[in-house]
Amino acid sequence: MLYKDELSFRPRARLIKIIGEQLISSEVIALVELVRNSYDADATEVFIKLIDIQNPEKGKIIIEDNGTGMSLEKIRNVWLEPATPDKKMEECKRYSKCFNRKLLGEKGIGRFAVHKLGEKVKLVTRATIDCFGTLENYETVVDINWNKFSEDKYLDEVKIEIETRTPQYFLQRGGVYIEISNINPWKVSTIVNTVRKLKALESPDIIRRSDNSDGSKTGQFKMKIASNNSEIQKEIDAVKSINVLLESAFYKIHGVVDEQGILHFTYSFNRPDYPELSRSIPGGKIDLKEFILNFLEELKKLYESKNETNKEKNQKNFYKDIFPGKFYVDFYVWDLDSSALKVAGLQMEYKTVIKPNAGVRVYRDGFRVWPYGEEDDDWLGLDLRRLNAPKERLISRNQIVGFINISSERNPLLIDQSNREGLIKNTQYEVFYELVKASLKHMSNLRKQDKTKMDKAKEKSKYDDEVTQTISNLKNKLRRNKHYDLYKEDVEKIEKVYKERVTDILDRYMQAAAIGISYTLPVHELNIRFKSINSLIKEIEKNPLFLNDYIRELENLIENTQNIVKAIGNLMQRKKRKEVLLLKVVKNAIKIKERELKEFDIKVSIVGDLQQKAVIIENLVGTAFLNLVDNAIYWIRVKRMQLREKGIYYKGIIEIILGEEDDRPFITIKDNGTGIKDPIEMLKEPYYSRKENGYGLGLYIVDNIMTRHNGKLEAKNWKEGAVFKLIFEK
Repeated sequence: MLYKDELSFRPRARLIKIIGEQLISSEVIALVELVRNSYDADATEVFIKLIDIQNPEKGKIIIEDNGTGMSLEKIRNVWLEPATPDKKMEECKRYSKCFNRKLLGEKGIGRFAVHKLGEKVKLVTRATIDCFGTLENYETVVDINWNKFSEDKYLDEVKIEIETRTPQYFLQRGGVYIEISNINPWKVSTIVNTVRKLKALESPDIIRRSDNSDGSKTGQFKMKIASNNSEIQKEIDAVKSINVLLESAFYKIHGVVDEQGILHFTYSFNRPDYPELSRSIPGGKIDLKEFILNFLEELKKLYESKNETNKEKNQKNFYKDIFPGKFYVDFYVWDLDSSALKVAGLQMEYKTVIKPNAGVRVYRDGFRVWPYGEEDDDWLGLDLRRLNAPKERLISRNQIVGFINISSERNPLLIDQSNREGLIKNTQYEVFYELVKASLKHMSNLRKQDKTKMDKAKEKSKYDDEVTQTISNLKNKLRRNKHYDLYKEDVEKIEKVYKERVTDILDRYMQAAAIGISYTLPVHELNIRFKSINSLIKEIEKNPLFLNDYIRELENLIENTQNIVKAIGNLMQRKKRKEVLLLKVVKNAIKIKERELKEFDIKVSIVGDLQQKAVIIENLVGTAFLNLVDNAIYWIRVKRMQLREKGIYYKGIIEIILGEEDDRPFITIKDNGTGIKDPIEMLKEPYYSRKENGYGLGLYIVDNIMTRHNGKLEAKNWKEGAVFKLIFEK
């Protein structure tokens, strides 16, 4: 052996500046970190002073609080030790000393935020011994020059000046005073933006509604921002808090998402120009898992693959392990058409207060979690979804002010990233994210109900199209002039040809829409089969000795795929109205959904008059029925998932009844899913859906298909699920 030794890392002093620059991304975040420290120190007030903030030589930033302060011992053994063990106590047992607040500082890096604001720092602090009862008989002064950390020295060679003295600043109380100088000059726009964000940092009144249900006693916490420049002070004072305008929202929902993903909520709608349509829903309840079924089932497969040893235990622990815990949601939404804002007297307020504060923010223990809800952080994708589906009337980011309230106690696995820029994207965060989106989806559905009522209130008399109206006027004119009998045959021929042409065009459009549905529903089935065929071919290549077994399986898959393609082809073809055996339509749809029915163990029975016929356009009715089967499968899966949480196995059942009533043929589909939870009129509206990633067009098109057949779509609940009925003309 030529050389052996034990060495240790010896960091350069500039590492401290690098940590500050990398972990603290902006001046606003730096100030936030310092305010967090004041909160953790049980301060009830924080005073931020911007002195000559536009002057780099004279400029100062002062942050002062009235918290418990720091002793010399704490500065030596904690404050001067990055990532100190003092910040690494067990997460759910860390409370502030006096008000029992959940501590917001986690990483022990808040002190490096100061470097982002200026090169020189003076800290004066006086500690309280027994929660503001007794004061230490001294105060401590710390002077730091960050420029020294840029020199080519090792970290332990850079000295920081610390002294204790008889109290000169904190004479009657404890706290911390931080004075930052050698700053970079701030523009007025930067100041206004920073003040706006700091005011946004203050917890909205609604966040405190939960009454500190985690057991903490947060105490009062206020923040004041001031400048010695009168013009800048005017700009600061002009930045209003959003609190004063929340109650002016047209649509409001307040609720709590519990540990099982159920939203308990109250909802209200009130627009000044439609007072007669105002309504409220107290004590509402909806299972948000309905909206995210596919996401949860994929997550469950992943969960089970990682925990294969005890499937029975996995069944019981799945939701407990992945759900983030209880959290609160509050959404305030405005319609942005100028007439609505004008009637409500909110045109100027929207521009100056509501719009700058728009977005959905997250608060932990009453304190803002960045950057959620910032102008450039549409973390829920609201604008993108609205852009992709403009007709759906989804809520956009600029018309909602939302608050999500989480807690270190209730949501211990929703953890801040080290750089304070959001939460760590673990499994609990993914579920939390989907539940928040589902809550917004439910709000959008409630709003859609009210928007539809407003639309109907605005509708005036409906007129026929121009050609039909012109023909009607011509008939009346001929009758007045007593010429109708002379031209009756010609007029009726024109009217008949026109109606036939319109019917033909509408049928073409309806078939085009049907093809869209026909494509989207079974394409997943084909993809699965093609993947299975591909996998089998690869297995044959690896294990040629088992060729005969694989060939038989491959033949079955190919035959099954051909049947699916044939069934889809029947839907895709443009067909004329003719008498069709309804059983053929039913079997075609069942063939397309065969894999799903088998995968989710759903029993299908077809009863009634199996020879029943109807005059229909086969592919249109086939599409309508396929959509009803798809809905039945989805809501049976939801019911199955809900009961699985309780350890109950649930057998899905779909019953299809063919027959005739009052000389009118019908197809009824009856399931044992969750049942219908919305007014049937809303289900027939376009873009209204409870499904995950649902477009809300299925039942709308089904209803239109039945209208084209002079038939109707009926829907109701029975004791175990939903019943949909397609009724055709005689």
